[in-house]
Amino acid sequence: MSGGRRPERVGFRYVPLSELDGRSHVVVDGAARDGTICTLSHWPGTPTPRRLWADTSAEIVLRALRRPWLLPEGVELATIDHYDADGIIALGLLVVPDLAAAHGELLAGAARAGDFDVVASRDDGLRCFALAAVERGEAERALALLPELAGRVGDFEELWGPEAEAYDRSLKMIADGAVAMEEHRQLDLAVATVDSNHPDLSRAGWNGSSLHRATLHSATSCLRVATVVGDRFELRFRYESWVRFMSRRSLPRVDLSDLAAELSAAERDGGRWEFDGAGAITPALHRADDGPSTLTPERFLSDVCRALATLDHGPPAWDPHRPITAAPVA
Repeated sequence: MSGGRRPERVGFRYVPLSELDGRSHVVVDGAARDGTICTLSHWPGTPTPRRLWADTSAEIVLRALRRPWLLPEGVELATIDHYDADGIIALGLLVVPDLAAAHGELLAGAARAGDFDVVASRDDGLRCFALAAVERGEAERALALLPELAGRVGDFEELWGPEAEAYDRSLKMIADGAVAMEEHRQLDLAVATVDSNHPDLSRAGWNGSSLHRATLHSATSCLRVATVVGDRFELRFRYESWVRFMSRRSLPRVDLSDLAAELSAAERDGGRWEFDGAGAITPALHRADDGPSTLTPERFLSDVCRALATLDHGPPAWDPHRPITAAPVA
């Protein structure tokens, strides 16, 4: 054997974070902590080996499994510090026997759909919807489901059905021409103007969004997305601009707190705008009460474009590619 490469090692065993007691382990899709020997994560600032960097943690794990000499010897435990589709898939690829060989690339699509709301195929979406429906804290159940979800996702409608309905309603609205998408590429900004009178709107929302975000994010590569639904407006930074995203370099996030104050001062009903902070996972500029605005859509969008154009020439408020010494906390 040349190059110092070791033969492929045996698999890892999942242990919940609360039960590690400082024992040596690999952590996926999160930050290093006491006992972490290897980190396989796309989170900014995490010490994942550079040659493994990829858009999702699931892709990072697949790269690591193809380069087993980069994995630590004598370490058998793997863990995760939160539950989401990318994280549980990354963990499953590491600890479920034969999963990576049989379904690795297929499940990587579901991980991307789960983290970035970009759906390349309907089955990718259904797999991540099903995993999202598994109760938080039931990582063991999700791990056990992964081989079957990969091969027979249609059998799990009781899990993916409710979210798929919202997703399908959103797709129908787009097909009906009820969503106008305009891109401002120089600002990395997409503006989705939604017909607030469309009969499917009340059933197209999911997880606090007026439309299922996967339909919007799959329609544009812009990583700043403004939505206008009647007199309700929002600007949101997508998750790709928080993590160490490798497919393309996004514009760094900027701090919109001053813009929030300007919008608040312009509201005629005393409504207050707030910005969640550039370091939040998917921060939004929105009314604090999430209620209707007294501003016009034209005023909101004009102020957003002006602020972004100005702030983009200044220092970033969050840049996941900037070297940092401490791992971030979600």
